[in-house]
Amino acid sequence: MGGIIRTATKIITAPIKIISKALSWIAPKPPEIPDFGTTDFDDYETGVLLNKQSNDANIPVIYGTRLVGGTRVFMETSGADNTYLYMSIILGEGEINDITEIRIDDKAVTWASDLADNTAVEVGSGDSNFYKDSASLIRVEPHFGSDSQTASSLLSTLSSWGTNHRLRGIAYLALRFKWNQDAFGSIPKVQAVVQGKKVVTLASNLSEQTASFSSNPAFCLLDYLRNERYGKGIATSDIDLQSFYDASQVAVTQVTPYSGGSDINIFDCNAVLDTSKKIIENVRIILRGCRGYLPYTGGKYKLIIETTGTASITLTEDDIIGGFNLNSENKNDKFNRVICSFVNPDRNYQVDEVQFPPIDDSGLTSADQHATMKTADGGFLLEGRFDFQTITSPYQAEEMAEIILRRSREALKLNVNVSGDGYDLAIGDIVNITHASLGFSAKAFRVLAVSFNEDYTMGLTLVEYQATHYTWASKAQQSSTPTTTLPNPFLIQPPASVTLTDQLISYNDGTVIVALDIAVGASPNSFVSFYQVEYKKASDSDFIIYAQGSGLTHRVLNVIDQETYDVRVKAVGVSGASSTYVTAQRTIIGSILPPSDVTDFSCNIINGEAHLSWEQISDLDLAFYQIRYSTLTSGATWQNSVSLVEKVSRPATSIVVPARVGSYCIKAVDKLGNFSINETIIATNVTSIGNFNNITTQSENPNFTGTKTNLTLDSNLLRLTNLGSNGTYEFASVIDIGAVHTSRITATLAQFAENPSELFDSESGDFDDKTGSFDGDSPSNSNAHLEIAVSSDNSTFTEFKNFVIGDYTARYLKFRLVLISRDGVTTPVISQATVTVDMEDRIQSGNDILSGAGTKTVAFTNPYKTANYAVGITGQGMATGDYFLVESKTINGFNVTFKNSSNTVISKTFDFIAKGF
Repeated sequence: MGGIIRTATKIITAPIKIISKALSWIAPKPPEIPDFGTTDFDDYETGVLLNKQSNDANIPVIYGTRLVGGTRVFMETSGADNTYLYMSIILGEGEINDITEIRIDDKAVTWASDLADNTAVEVGSGDSNFYKDSASLIRVEPHFGSDSQTASSLLSTLSSWGTNHRLRGIAYLALRFKWNQDAFGSIPKVQAVVQGKKVVTLASNLSEQTASFSSNPAFCLLDYLRNERYGKGIATSDIDLQSFYDASQVAVTQVTPYSGGSDINIFDCNAVLDTSKKIIENVRIILRGCRGYLPYTGGKYKLIIETTGTASITLTEDDIIGGFNLNSENKNDKFNRVICSFVNPDRNYQVDEVQFPPIDDSGLTSADQHATMKTADGGFLLEGRFDFQTITSPYQAEEMAEIILRRSREALKLNVNVSGDGYDLAIGDIVNITHASLGFSAKAFRVLAVSFNEDYTMGLTLVEYQATHYTWASKAQQSSTPTTTLPNPFLIQPPASVTLTDQLISYNDGTVIVALDIAVGASPNSFVSFYQVEYKKASDSDFIIYAQGSGLTHRVLNVIDQETYDVRVKAVGVSGASSTYVTAQRTIIGSILPPSDVTDFSCNIINGEAHLSWEQISDLDLAFYQIRYSTLTSGATWQNSVSLVEKVSRPATSIVVPARVGSYCIKAVDKLGNFSINETIIATNVTSIGNFNNITTQSENPNFTGTKTNLTLDSNLLRLTNLGSNGTYEFASVIDIGAVHTSRITATLAQFAENPSELFDSESGDFDDKTGSFDGDSPSNSNAHLEIAVSSDNSTFTEFKNFVIGDYTARYLKFRLVLISRDGVTTPVISQATVTVDMEDRIQSGNDILSGAGTKTVAFTNPYKTANYAVGITGQGMATGDYFLVESKTINGFNVTFKNSSNTVISKTFDFIAKGF
């Protein structure tokens, strides 16, 4: 009809006396929808999810299952520094059936056990949001709102909450929050998924059953009508229970929502009723969601659900008195698209929409497609929007949209007055109309209203009935819309890593300290504000907050060598929430790490001197270098060499030592006395180095007959007997070089370290867990060195001191070995100990000496060791035939006599030079 209103009218003349109309599920006209912004339905449902603060707010009634926020009616803090926040939140009228989930700040809480009435429960350890540092941050005690419930034991720990604070008949949550900046940024928002009011249901014999959970709209409406606290308080005698039972059976009709889906009820009631509204408005909300009518017939309230049915009577022209009024659908009540809003649990109980025809209506017949209907309506978009506060299923909502649309397009309305036969009709009944003038033959209509006239006739308001409108059509399965997952500012991901190293730091004044360097791997979280770095000794119990900042590298100064440190780092978000800690541990080796090996060690021989030089090592804790000498030109080792220079202080990188054939060894020594792991060796075989003469060589091996203290000789090898103490070996005899002379003393010492426990077959535990070097650490854990004492009289000797190759002035030389075990399990083993005393040729001279006319005795300033020296004489003014005689050579000097050609002793001035040792 293109939206044009057509009306057929015959005047009805009977005066109307009494009119009976019923509350119906859909208003004649849809409510006005604002062009912009949200609707009242959107605003109300959003408010349901919020926490409000009030002491006199209306308490809602929850039917079915809904997520609600609630009203805070009590808050108080307690504990040191207000550690605990106590809260009471009213959810709704009681008694409810259950609370299946609690959300804090939009995060579902995992509890240690199921939520139960009047039972306190803590957060379970598996909850990463509210179980931190091995402790629950929330305790909750639900109260389901029975009329006999007792006061909360959780809140009763406060003096302000007494035993009379029972909140009987009210469902509420008692909560206690423990402050943690990683979990809470402000007052926590609390929501609960509530299985709502327990309601009385009816059996088939209309007997009332014990109140239980039900989302059946018939029983929810029955509860609301009869309840005296929040409902109408209608007496049961004023309610047609049979109609409510019949309606309940219609509501649980099972339908298949989509192909392959599990059956659902055709109607459910999942609503949060605002008790500040008029009761009639809340009744309409319940009726709206189940296509219900609530007529008052025969002195009782009767519930009728609009569904399929058959006509109870047929009215003909004989029954219709007077005229009639017939109206077709008009543009304001006709739709080619219907959109229904409902609360969708899959969208966090937010308001959602479905429409009929659906956006993709290609699966519908052509007549049911939106484009077809829009064309039939003159190209106008006729869109109706309807809100259903009790519906939480998209399939139930879509079914509502389809029925509304179909009814709007086939909705002839007829007003007639009928005779007494019409008295059998009630609102909601189906009646057949046969009327030749209208062309009706048993055409079905549904009774919307009844009026009783003064002439005992009945006025009927009828609407066209089509059984096909109520046939459930399988829907398209709702697509799984990807959830918009926004980053949670309270869920901070920890740093990716923590890496620890240590190093030495040098200051301008020469001070060297050890620093622990901390490298933090950035958290992938976008809300990180800064990182908190904490450290402690492993032996301490409390961490020290070292740094808070956005930097990823940190340095802790003055850490202790060989001490183990624990470091932990967490990321802190802009909300103040923190991540879990990432931990690391390190044992400091900065100063105990052996210094680097010396490189670029070289030797230049110049005039009997060895000029040694090397590259400065980079270690900041370098103390000095030590140089040793071995007579071997190949195969020399640090252990089998003897000290040449005990200390070459930094920053020197060169030294001059006596040149000898053999090998020079060098190691760096740090401030803790640690040596380089490997010696650096340079050998020289220049045979023309100096003119040395061997005086004596004393070898103690192989028998080692000298004095042994805490030493054992076995198989010609010296070892420590008791590894807990040092051992000494004093050479068998004192070396006497005959007089006090300056002699060059060198030594050869062959040793190795022995620790039986480091043998592969002797080790315990896992090999991979072994610390230290693969071949063991024995060489660094033991040592033997040579000591020397000197005397001029073989009675009074100097104290023994560490022997170094060099020149010593004395007559008597005494030597001893000192064997040391540093770890109590390793012993040095000595296989050779040899000392060599050499004297270098030296020259003494004199000039302009007058011999006199006789034998002249020349005395040496420094006597020689032997008289086997050479003497050269140069006489001044010697005549032809003059000569001299050198006689009586001793270590102290010689005699010289000058004679002429006649062998007569003469006096001459002469010069001499002597070379020997």
